Amino acid sequence: MSGGCTLVKPVVGAFTGPVIILGHCDGDFVCGCSSGEAALCIAAGLAVVGAAAGLVTGIVSDVQWACGVPGDPTDNWWDPFVTNTGDGLK
Repeated sequence: MSGGCTLVKPVVGAFTGPVIILGHCDGDFVCGCSSGEAALCIAAGLAVVGAAAGLVTGIVSDVQWACGVPGDPTDNWWDPFVTNTGDGLK
């Protein structure tokens, strides 16, 4: 069985998650404060969300691959919010 998605997607998601989340933001992402500590806390929180989403979708992708769902298990590995296999699973 392939455990690659389960192992890699949380790590990658910690870095790409904040970028993807902020990329879908409408630009009005103001927390009401101007300190660098607040920006660091927001970035750390988004990294945790990306890592958690990567873990969940990585496990789902590995289980699907092990069950014979067609598709490349490394497709979309950079996006922690998308499963990696099957056309209708994204």
